[in-house]
Amino acid sequence: MKPYAGTLPVRPVVIKLGGRALEAPGAPEDFARALSRLEHPAIVVHGGGAEVTAWCEKVGIESRFENGLRVTDPATLEVAVAVLAGLANKRLVAALNNADMRAVGLSGVDDRLLVAPRHPQADVLGEVGHDPQVNRRLLHLLLSEGYTPVIATIATTYAGHLLNVNADDAAAAIAQAVHASDLALLSDTPGLKLDDQVVSEIVADDFEATLANPQVAGGMRPKIAAAAAAVRAGVSRVHIAAWRGPDTLHTLFHDRTHGTLLHEGAARTEATHG
Repeated sequence: MKPYAGTLPVRPVVIKLGGRALEAPGAPEDFARALSRLEHPAIVVHGGGAEVTAWCEKVGIESRFENGLRVTDPATLEVAVAVLAGLANKRLVAALNNADMRAVGLSGVDDRLLVAPRHPQADVLGEVGHDPQVNRRLLHLLLSEGYTPVIATIATTYAGHLLNVNADDAAAAIAQAVHASDLALLSDTPGLKLDDQVVSEIVADDFEATLANPQVAGGMRPKIAAAAAAVRAGVSRVHIAAWRGPDTLHTLFHDRTHGTLLHEGAARTEATHG
């Protein structure tokens, strides 16, 4: 695949939606309106783990997790593909288009947007990919034409096999590929909590110590690892936060009044959306 030589006039932002971020009544519509007010082009990456779990229960499949990652056997993969690339993606696209966002729903399979090898722990995790390669050309083409890509994190191998990819990992890879200024990892958790207090910021020198902290467990561990990888690869700021209503994006990108901010150091905290 030839690299895309085009550039955008401003660096995009990547916003990942996970957990139960938009389950409250009216939340998808509030998110759409908030996104429409951003000054930068945006890419939306979404998970849908709660809905995948619910559908697994409906069809009698047990949901299991290892180190914060879903164990994805072939039956679970079928449910994940149907829910993430189908229901979850199209509901979100419909909400964004209703706010005149020109949203385009994709999965990582489309035009090999996300190509991933199997996870090193595939013997335990099953049909799970990691460290996806991103088709940057497709994203730049969509953004340059004013579209908002909405991406479900189902990837493909080069041989054409479908794989489930952790949404935080996928969002971090996409943010790196498009040289995003900001990556927001939004869910229903307010940020990284240590000793029951939300950590306001983590600089690069403290990334390894943070990951070594036994309190960083469950789904927060891959989230912090993905955020750290994005900063090291040149993403200026990564925000881990909860969706708190229509002002969430503004307060994260401008005021930084909530959530956990990861960045390279003091010089990298300057606002990029002022």
